[in-house]
Amino acid sequence: MKKLILHLGGGLHIRAKKCIELAHRYKDAKILISSENPDALDYYYEQGISEDRVYHDTTAWDTVTNFTHTLNLIRREYKPNELLVVAHGFQMKRVMAIANAVYFLRGIKITPVEADQSSKIDDYVLQDAFRAWFWRFTGVLFYWKSVRDERVKTYTPRKNEVPMEYLYEYSFKTLPKDTPLLVKLFWPLITKIRDSW
Repeated sequence: MKKLILHLGGGLHIRAKKCIELAHRYKDAKILISSENPDALDYYYEQGISEDRVYHDTTAWDTVTNFTHTLNLIRREYKPNELLVVAHGFQMKRVMAIANAVYFLRGIKITPVEADQSSKIDDYVLQDAFRAWFWRFTGVLFYWKSVRDERVKTYTPRKNEVPMEYLYEYSFKTLPKDTPLLVKLFWPLITKIRDSW
């Protein structure tokens, strides 16, 4: 079974140690780091992981984009049967909710690997799962502009990316309170399409 180890951003050394442990166990597995951290590769090289086994994708800025922005690369370049997802234990519930949405019916087994034994936190599970499922079925990615701007200094949003702040400002604040939730969610897209005609 062809495996790929996906190192989700943040917590560089703790997660990298777990990825390196997996790389020693699965000699043919490659490592994909999904992180905006420009120094992520150096640690792997210092630990003896060769350049041909580790790749760094810097297009993601949060856990949802760790998956949405690497999906095509993973399917096209690596073609794994199994994706070993390495993250801290505290976020694994959210990580797997996102991974299951993005990889739903894609033919790749998702295996969670906790880099530590920290207590799980339920914060943002529903919000990020919603964002991932919405992206999965519509191709539209809702994101927090404030988070992206803090983590990525230069970035040109893709056409399918809509800031949550925009959603809030132009839907929830401007539409009547009795407007159905789905209309509020789709309103920015409707207005964007309308304005492009």
